[in-house]
Amino acid sequence: MPISPRKSSQAGAALITVLLVIAIVSVIAVNLGGKLQLQITRMGNLQQAEQSYWMWLSAEDVLKEVLQTELEENDGVAHKEQNWAQRSGPFPVEGGQIAAKVRDLYSCFNLNSLVTDAEDPGTLEKRKRQYKALLEALEIDNYQAEILTDSLVDWLDEDSQLSGSNGAEDPDYESLPKPYLAANSQLLEMSELRMVRGYSAKVVNSLNSVACVIPNETDLKININTLEQDQAAVLTGVTEGKLALADAMALLNNRPPQGYESDEELAELAELSGVRSELEGELPELTVSSEYFQLVAMIQWGEVEMRARSVLHLNEGRVQTLYRAMGD
Repeated sequence: MPISPRKSSQAGAALITVLLVIAIVSVIAVNLGGKLQLQITRMGNLQQAEQSYWMWLSAEDVLKEVLQTELEENDGVAHKEQNWAQRSGPFPVEGGQIAAKVRDLYSCFNLNSLVTDAEDPGTLEKRKRQYKALLEALEIDNYQAEILTDSLVDWLDEDSQLSGSNGAEDPDYESLPKPYLAANSQLLEMSELRMVRGYSAKVVNSLNSVACVIPNETDLKININTLEQDQAAVLTGVTEGKLALADAMALLNNRPPQGYESDEELAELAELSGVRSELEGELPELTVSSEYFQLVAMIQWGEVEMRARSVLHLNEGRVQTLYRAMGD
């Protein structure tokens, strides 16, 4: 019996509908599968990142224990031969590896020491002279050193008044192609310097080994025991340029292997007696003890690589974490 054209048309339409439904279901299934795979990948990355974070905190705890033990045993004296000062790793761990490096933040010029103190303007002027001397020891000319110093002081102070003829405040930053305002607060990271007028990438790179930031700390202390040879410019800066760079390098080269044992011994150094005479005063910034340390942890776990930083403070026998940050 022949099939009528009407029934044949209906059968064709039904077949097309079935094929269309199958196609739609296939597309949905592929999309769901892709989203599921993406979700699985995300969850895996989150787990790896979380594991890296806990490894970072574990490295902190180990360093706290080492600092507390070693510095207590040495009456607070810190030097480069102690265990905390040795680069550690990379150490293999299940699923990855970890390496750590510790920096004494008393072996660099604390930029927050340039914060204005209305009750002690003399100290700020001294810090400015010291910072300019440090910059000039890095072969930055006097005029640029003036700009860098005054601009940084204005960035740190709480007012909108220029601190000097070469300072920079809100109007200077508002006139830029991408305007912003001066922070008028202390620094947390060295990278923030790139926002300050005059601080090019070249300048910041030259400062990285001799300058640092101690969060919420405006004091300036330099531990002569933990300075490296390439940080001799810090001594030239602290002495306001009275100790030449070559003499500063010679002083560091002639240190005892485990450094000086006390501030009193440091005060008796013949190499610094002439400097004190020229400055007509003592050098209270120089010390042999340290309180602030920076941990830099490099962690690789699975496919995640992380660089993390912690600032630790040793105070009255206890070590506390003041600041944490991730990234370069």
